[in-house]
Order: sequence, then structure tokens, then C-alpha cells
Amino acid sequence: MELGSPLILISAFGRGHWLAAALANEGIKTTLVDVSSKLGVWPTEDVEGPFGFFRNEKISESHLERLYSDDPFEELPNGFTLWMKDGPFECKGPLTKFKIEKANLDSQVKEHLAGAVSGKARRALYRNIDSLEFDQSWLLHLAHQFAATTYQANAWSAQAGEALPVFSNFLTRQATRNGLEKSLEWLQTKGVDIIRPQQIMDVSFGSKKTITGLELSGQKQGLFRLEQIVWMLSSEETYFLNERLGKYFFPEGAIEPEWSWVRYRVGLKESFERDRLPAHTLVIEDMNSPWTHENLMVLQRTSLPDQFDVWMRLPTVQRFNKDYLTSRSQRMKNYLSQRMALTDPQVLSFPQEYYYTYSQLGATRFPVFSDKHGSRRGQAQYKNLHLSNPEVWPHYAWTAYFERDEMILNKLTVWWKEKLLKEQKEKRKEHVS
Repeated sequence: MELGSPLILISAFGRGHWLAAALANEGIKTTLVDVSSKLGVWPTEDVEGPFGFFRNEKISESHLERLYSDDPFEELPNGFTLWMKDGPFECKGPLTKFKIEKANLDSQVKEHLAGAVSGKARRALYRNIDSLEFDQSWLLHLAHQFAATTYQANAWSAQAGEALPVFSNFLTRQATRNGLEKSLEWLQTKGVDIIRPQQIMDVSFGSKKTITGLELSGQKQGLFRLEQIVWMLSSEETYFLNERLGKYFFPEGAIEPEWSWVRYRVGLKESFERDRLPAHTLVIEDMNSPWTHENLMVLQRTSLPDQFDVWMRLPTVQRFNKDYLTSRSQRMKNYLSQRMALTDPQVLSFPQEYYYTYSQLGATRFPVFSDKHGSRRGQAQYKNLHLSNPEVWPHYAWTAYFERDEMILNKLTVWWKEKLLKEQKEKRKEHVS
């Protein structure tokens, strides 16, 4: 059986849903192939991640429609919150101005993070960032590094990626299993065809380094013809899905991340300390030590008042090392106990990597790459192949996803208009002849 669509997106975990809806809105027949179930045994908490949603002027109404097609977000009254040794630093609270002044931050750093500088001033700041003392620039470095897809040492973090708008409204949500389903249903109302194959078996190619079709198995099986394809899986996810596809699209092999975010579930006893915790807190033990392991943890509320998720960035080579995961949990408990002695922190469950093998889990959900892999990331091997995945995003925030999708939308909209114009010219020629 031969199927077809001018444009196809290979998606997982909700990636590219806004792009698919926007393409369909342009009148382009668009198909989204969702392969989430083929990429490992992941609970919804691991799919959602620890990074929340920063809402600023870059977020449009159509972006919000996409976001709320899934599980709803709730705004944190005091914004993005850091908990350092000298106390909390709330980015939108009543004490924010006082905390910023006390923090001795450079005025240009404060203005840039508040979105109050011009492009020229911003470029000048980054050119001269090395001339600032770390205590004058630490918040800018942290805004780059917290959700970054490239790891950099603390004082060099501003040299990679983009800064999160930490002084913007900050929202989080309790992800559910139905969230992805609701978003896929929303896509269908926008005119997007949804396919969930058992497997993507193979790829067909045309002249001039182009992809012409995918061979699918499942309810809709056969050769699926296409003209443009958006691939939203990383190189490692692609190899896990189908090694043959990995060799086609990423012939140099999968890029192994240097770090991986992992999630522990922790129980905290009822106390005034626990009850005062916001829904999302970034806990930093020592600002000058590397922002990894238990020195930088995200403490996030769950639907149960006595249970919290603790996220840490650990070396990828240790992902499945049970002894290592256990030892890090002990250190994490010690740090939390020092902060909140009355809560008596207890590990209720370890990261998924503790219980499953690589063949069951596959690639980490939130990889962080070494900067030595920069030249390999985002290299498309075919003219009609467009990439949007962790290897090309600067960070794990919705603004990065949407910016990449908008760039692809602009390219594909131009392609579609040129295609229609060419077809109209050919029809006129036929009519004349």
C-alpha cells in the first residue's frame, strides 16, 4: 500500500506539535508520525523534565494554544526560585529587587536578564563578560547553563547557548499520561494526520540527495511518499529506533552526551520547611563549584504533598551504574537534610536507569553534550531533511523549541509557495499548448 503527504514530521514526546499545526494552517497537507512509545519506558515526569516554562514576549498566542492543548500550567507567584546557602533568591517576589542589589550583579547583567537592553548593548556585554568578576555575572552564567544542551564550566557558561529569561513569569505543570493524547487530538482538529507506526522500516531516496519516502509497518503500512521531512529525534534516539535509519541520517554515528539529567523520587515529612517550598526550586549548594551532581538539584513538587522529584545532572557513563546512583542519592539526602532537618528526606524510588537496561530505555531524555561535539550537531545529510531535536536546541525551554520550529516553518512556507507557483506555471503552459 502506498501512502503520501507533501510533508511529514517524525515526532516523539510532543515535539513539533506547534510546527505541525502551523504547517497545516498554511494549507499544506501535513502528517505527524509519533514514535514516543518506541523510545523507551518513560513515566510522564521524565518526559516533562525539570525546566518549567518561562513566558515572555517571544511566546505568541499560537504558542500558548499549543502549550495548553496538553496538561495545564500553573504560574509560580514568586517566579523562578533559587535556594542558595544564604537563602532563597526569588526572581519575581517582593524581595527580588533587594536580592538583586545585595547580589552585587553588574548593572548590564541585570538589564540584559530583565530584557531591557538593545541588541548592541547585549553584544557588548557578551564581548566583555570575561572582564567581570564571577560574583558580578553568576546569574547570567546560570541562566545559560541551567537548562543548556551544552555543558560549560560555571564561569564560561555564557559562551554557549542562550540565557533563559529568568525574570519572566515562570510556570510548571503536573504532567499526565493523557497530556500527549490530548495534544495529538488537538492536532487532528487542526487538520494534521496522525500515524503511530509499529516501526519505521526503511527509507527511499531520490536524486540530488533527497529523501522520497519512508517504509512504515503497523495499522497504516507500506511506502509513505513525501517531499519534505522534519526529523525530531536525536542521533542516539534514531539509532535506538532503527539502526539502519541512524546510519542514513547520522553516518558518523550517534553523539553520546557527556551528561544526563536523572530523576529521583523523595519523601519529605510534614513540616513548616516542606510546606514553604514552592512548586519548583533550584537548589545550589556552592555557587563556585561545578553545577552538576547534588551541587545543583531541582526540587519539584508532585501531586502528592509528601513526595518530591529531585533532578540531578550526572555523567552519562554512570547512567546505569546502580552503586553510583545509590551513592549520589546518599549525598543528595545529606544536603537536603542540612537544609530541612525536620523533613527527614528518604529516597522512594531511583531514576529509571536503576531499574531498566539501555535496551529498554534507550537515549536519555535530557542529554547535555560536550562542546567538542559542536561541529557534528545539527548536520542534515539531505536537502529536504530538517532537524529539530536536543542536538540543535540551545536549551530545554519552550522558547528554544518554538524558535527552531518557526525557522523551519519559514523555510517550508517558502518551499510550498514556490512549489504552488511552479505548478501554476506548468498548468498555464499545458493550457497554451
